[in-house]
Amino acid sequence: MSTIQLLKKASQVIDELARIGHSTPAELAKVVSEPRPTVYRIVAALEKEKLVRLTGDGKLELGTGIFELGDAAADALVDRAELRKQLRWIRGQLGMSAYFCVLRENGGVCLDQIQGADVDLLGLAPGRILPLHAGAASQALLAFGSSEFREGVLTSGPYPGIASQTPLTGEQLRERLEQTAGRGWSVEDSEMIEGVASIAVPVFRQDGSLLGAISAAGLRGSVPGHEETARRILDTAAHAITASMAQEDPNDSKDAPRLDPPEGSERDSSRAPAVIAKASALMSALAEERIATSARLTEMLEEPPSSIYRMLATLAESGWVEQIGHRGAYRVGTKLLALSGELTRRLDIRRAAAPILREIHEKTGETTFLCIRRGPRAVCIERIDGIRVNSRVLKLGESLQLHVGAAPRALLAFEDRSSWDEYAAIVASSGEPWLDVRSRSEFYASLERIRDQGFVISDNNVTPGITAIGAPIFDHRGEVAASLSISGLRQGILNPPEGVEPIVNLLLRGAQALSGYLGAPHTPSKKGANVPQAIA
Repeated sequence: MSTIQLLKKASQVIDELARIGHSTPAELAKVVSEPRPTVYRIVAALEKEKLVRLTGDGKLELGTGIFELGDAAADALVDRAELRKQLRWIRGQLGMSAYFCVLRENGGVCLDQIQGADVDLLGLAPGRILPLHAGAASQALLAFGSSEFREGVLTSGPYPGIASQTPLTGEQLRERLEQTAGRGWSVEDSEMIEGVASIAVPVFRQDGSLLGAISAAGLRGSVPGHEETARRILDTAAHAITASMAQEDPNDSKDAPRLDPPEGSERDSSRAPAVIAKASALMSALAEERIATSARLTEMLEEPPSSIYRMLATLAESGWVEQIGHRGAYRVGTKLLALSGELTRRLDIRRAAAPILREIHEKTGETTFLCIRRGPRAVCIERIDGIRVNSRVLKLGESLQLHVGAAPRALLAFEDRSSWDEYAAIVASSGEPWLDVRSRSEFYASLERIRDQGFVISDNNVTPGITAIGAPIFDHRGEVAASLSISGLRQGILNPPEGVEPIVNLLLRGAQALSGYLGAPHTPSKKGANVPQAIA
């Protein structure tokens, strides 16, 4: 098998894992029509590059390296930090889900999304492909995009109905697009999801070409009658995104650092095909540069031009890279957004946390919790009861406000300052007391202390005589996704018997393991915490 064929087979392995979730090398060998030894070599190489990983039951699934490439695909198109900032601002202003899409031949691809306060719109998750004939974002993309592309879409109707909608003809779609172009924004009701309405405005690059569409969606009652307010907010966000887009020339000459294949890849194992490690290095170079010509990649990787051309052609055929125009520069392909979204959808924090909760429980005998944030509250989604004393607080499915207890404050403390402000406003409007602090500023100071030490101790704050410790769990963006907590009698939590490992160490090690499962960037343990690197 040639090296290029090997690269194609590796792409097929990734596609199959994205399609079914989990598989064994033997099952994958049948799908890609290759002998098992060949597939084992491919899988070993992909595992070294963190593109696949083993599950607890010995099967394979997508690896967290997919997240880095998915983020790189978005970075190649837009300032991702500014985009996320604006999506959060829209959610704060409207309370609705906010998302951003770009136009591709097969539909509108969602680059990023912030869920609204009322409902989670799973069909609008990052990486999802939206049909071009339905939804406010798609209408904005078509109306303000290439006229040639638009005409191609209009002549391919009729279009099947989505949700409760009847099929749409090309003329009906044309009329909608003309209305959208005339007023500068689009709106729809129940086209994508029954009972959900959305509104969108186009986002342009600094040269006036279409970049994408930014949209807000929520329950039907949140959009009709409020279109003008929503449109103004979306326009403000769109202009901020445009302003953040720097004009970059991929042919600009810059010092090109040499990118070696990742440590532990091709040269550390004769079983790992070198071509996969080289392709991974090429993808890393594209991720770093955002946009790069083949000549620049040749310079960075110190590979022969013919080898770079072959890899780029193969990766482009598989959708892993995209060429910008005829004989133009390259960027990470939006297919990686879809793979990243699929991995996110399949992650199961409860399943991953179960053995960690059991281990902490078995070593301490105390109550262990896993919590996630839902609006202004922390919800317990997994729990193991203590054997000596069992707290009645935070039963499975129950919740606490975010300023109460260890697990809730671990969720809030590691969010950004704007989230603190948003939550403080909610508490102030409710008229409820801050409990153990006298003011908002004092509460913020307590959150800063929690961030500095990396965990939170709640001592007699919720239940007299009960102490709890909570630690954050981070996702691949470095954002807090959940919290791990343990509670019990004060003496047992804060002063365990001599020879017993400090409970905070067990907890932080477990939180770190779960952060790794979610693809979080590695961060060193807090100074003085004496936290081991992984659960034994």
